[in-house]
Amino acid sequence: MKILMEQLISPQETNGLNTKKLMKELLSKFNFSLPKKGSVLDGEIINISLLSILIDLGSFGAGIVYPREFYDDPEKQKNLKLGQKVKIVLLNLENEEGLRELSLKRAQMKSAWQEVKEIYEKEEIITVKIANLNKGGLISEVRGIQAFMPLSQLAEEHYPKVENGNTQEIVRILQTYRNQEFKVKIIDADESQNKLIISEKAAKQTLEKEKSVQYSIGDVIEGEITETTDFGAFIKLPDGTEALIPKSEIGEDKNMEEVLKVGGKIKAKVIEVSPNKVVLSLKAPELSDEKYR
Repeated sequence: MKILMEQLISPQETNGLNTKKLMKELLSKFNFSLPKKGSVLDGEIINISLLSILIDLGSFGAGIVYPREFYDDPEKQKNLKLGQKVKIVLLNLENEEGLRELSLKRAQMKSAWQEVKEIYEKEEIITVKIANLNKGGLISEVRGIQAFMPLSQLAEEHYPKVENGNTQEIVRILQTYRNQEFKVKIIDADESQNKLIISEKAAKQTLEKEKSVQYSIGDVIEGEITETTDFGAFIKLPDGTEALIPKSEIGEDKNMEEVLKVGGKIKAKVIEVSPNKVVLSLKAPELSDEKYR
């Protein structure tokens, strides 16, 4: 090292320099800089024990990961292998033991948040499994990050319709969703606040919008009657889209009450298509001879 220093730094340059300044000058000539706290680095696992995991950092030397960061999920530590390439976050350039302290968990979280943000920005629909719940909503995970779905973001078919807002009854209904899979969209992703909000309602609206594009005003389509109400009839179309025949578009056929039965098939004309609904009519002349079967 001394010979190398003499080659790189002349006697005139070393005159009056202390060791620290000399090393700083030497490192600058190598264009070498140490990573900063919080940096994400690449490494390779070179030793695994009950007390530590050693990571080879290449030109930056070696660092240590302490098992305490796996207390909440010991399976992750069991899955680590010698020679495995990993990403780690530098917590401390030199801790009290003189070691570079690293975190695998934080690196995984940084990578996970990056994926989550991409999903959020692209407005993708993803599938999640419900892991837990509270009186305010459902708890799941997206890429290993805890996600929360408020009650207000549940689709209508999953929203707990409870008289007087009985909390115990709401929780009972929510418990039936545990381990079920839901299609959702991310509606809020804030890494700094560790906040991730998902919505089944938003995902359903997007899916219905995509389905409704398949239909055009004037199309005559067949569907199954799923429900009749005072204001019209709901029809399930072949692709699963739920359409509505308003009462004003049903007409005054004397056999209407007999024919509009749940489970029956009916042909109708598309008169309105919007992102969230398809509206049908039975009044079109071409339907006068064959409305039902």
